[in-house]
Amino acid sequence: MKTVQGSLYVLFQSYKKSNIIFWMIVFSIVILSFFIDAFFGQYVSFAMTISIPVYIFYSIKGAKILNNTLPYFLKLGLSRMQYMCNVGIFFIVWSLAGAFVIACTHKIIALISNLLNYDNMIIVHPILFFSNSDSFLLTMSMDTVLLLFCLTSSLLLNVIFYRFGTLGGYSFIGLLALIPIMMVIFEWYTPLFDLVSNTSAFSIIASLLAIIIFIYILISSALRKASAIPS
Repeated sequence: MKTVQGSLYVLFQSYKKSNIIFWMIVFSIVILSFFIDAFFGQYVSFAMTISIPVYIFYSIKGAKILNNTLPYFLKLGLSRMQYMCNVGIFFIVWSLAGAFVIACTHKIIALISNLLNYDNMIIVHPILFFSNSDSFLLTMSMDTVLLLFCLTSSLLLNVIFYRFGTLGGYSFIGLLALIPIMMVIFEWYTPLFDLVSNTSAFSIIASLLAIIIFIYILISSALRKASAIPS
């Protein structure tokens, strides 16, 4: 237990500064948006999204975690499986925290907008694509799973670069780039869009959780014999 607590402490301290800076920027933009709406709301309408920048931020951080922390933890005597368990717990807690802040920010924006009668500010969130309800728990659940997906997917990319070097990493990115091209060529996007749009939010969350578990098992297997030094 002390090993887990110590590992989580190190991981959170490693990302503490960047998290504080990121959220300060996000909240500054939100405050600026209220000022713009107050002075120019009668002339313009605009949409705001909090979640998408957070997804991008988490993806960037997840893509660097292996190089920044694995050699350090291996030197401390942790096994690779212990490391993956600790990182998994860190991802879950970090995703829950991020989702909680997003949901709270949405509620605060909605409350202030109602109090000040700001009708020109629209909050955009992925949950609205699957459900008409933007309840706190549903929004937080969706964001938690999506943030976990961003972290595990970017960690998978990090593992490929770590194990197979620059050539292997960019080759994998090239293969991923073929997916949207193939979807356009064979017109797979229309049935995929229909399938997703007709699926409930709970089904999407459950499906993403299954994908996340599969990806994390794949990552754990790939790191069993990983060197302490990146390729």
